[in-house]
Amino acid sequence: MSQDLVIHLRDDGRVNWSILARENGERLTAGAAHLDALPELPAVEISRTILLLPAERVFASQIEVPARSEREARQAAPFLIEDELASSLDSTRIVTGAKNADGRRWVFAVEDSWIEAIIHQLAPLISRPLHILPDALAAADEDAALTLFDRDGHVLFWYGESARELAQQAGGAVDPVLFNHIAHALVGGAAGGQIKVSPTLGLTGPGFVAAAREDLDLRTRRFEDGFLASLPALAGEGWLSTLDWGAWLKPLRRAGMAAAALAFGFAALFIGEGVYYRIQADRFDTASVEVFRQAVPEVTRRVIPAEAERLLRDRITALGGGESSSFLQLTSALAQLIEGNERVRVEHIRFDQSRGELRVSAVYTDFADFDALSAAGEAMGISLQDEGAREGTDGLQGEFVVRLQ
Repeated sequence: MSQDLVIHLRDDGRVNWSILARENGERLTAGAAHLDALPELPAVEISRTILLLPAERVFASQIEVPARSEREARQAAPFLIEDELASSLDSTRIVTGAKNADGRRWVFAVEDSWIEAIIHQLAPLISRPLHILPDALAAADEDAALTLFDRDGHVLFWYGESARELAQQAGGAVDPVLFNHIAHALVGGAAGGQIKVSPTLGLTGPGFVAAAREDLDLRTRRFEDGFLASLPALAGEGWLSTLDWGAWLKPLRRAGMAAAALAFGFAALFIGEGVYYRIQADRFDTASVEVFRQAVPEVTRRVIPAEAERLLRDRITALGGGESSSFLQLTSALAQLIEGNERVRVEHIRFDQSRGELRVSAVYTDFADFDALSAAGEAMGISLQDEGAREGTDGLQGEFVVRLQ
């Protein structure tokens, strides 16, 4: 029989846990504790763990990102919700989920140091895979434009799909002292749709429907594996795996450590240099194909680096004759300039034939990195013109122009 472990964390450190039967949602056992004194759970087979975080700690929203890859979506997400966050991007963990059929994806944001500490403390209880979501999402009624749920006095709110706005807060928690002051605004966000409300809140009127009295852990039984898998992995992708490699390998760690170190030492002596040059070659081959894809997007079939270089050279020659030489000189010089530089990563380049220049998008580790790159370029006979930079999730995202001197 498949069983779920549901852990409900409160903002004051209280922890409620329960084990549910997947087939019928029956609560088999339950308990309460505190983060500082966690119990040992019954020795039963757990098929998945669902961690409900206090909604007042989590910013949850849906976004629509015209990104070509998951990496681009992760990079764009912070800038789409930055204005809605109460904390700075530097101290906030922002994670995106998988793209749904409608093109939208979930994005969760939480204080990075706080969630890291929570996962560390709860790790002894957790059985993989681990799915994390705000408790307001568990409280929500699927058919309602707005759900208002009484969580021991605090009011959880969650907007349904019909009332939810992109990049806006989908739900949260309100202190009972403040609820009466903002209830009208919350209800207004439902745009006239049906509102499910806990009877204990005493809200009645047109459009209000009493919600069933049900504990939050029992409400998680409606979540299918596919839906949970589409949510952002706040604890990291490693916690979604059903195999805990660390625990599995722990008994072998001491015995294997010396052997692994010895084997690694011999391997490093004989193949280290070869691996390094192979990685560098693969890196430049990948960059060559990427340049070709950007310059000739209509060619969608697979091409090898040598073919990409030949086709690109033919295309440039056909467009402008002598500009082919300028392009090849600039790209060759840029590749030589960034070779071995781990502090600067080139993301995109575009050749402006009319000006005979390369426009480059790159990520720096520090502002001084561009100055060092520019000085090195001067020594090679090329000039770099700074086009500005801004803080990004991976570092400083900057633009610069490369010209022959």
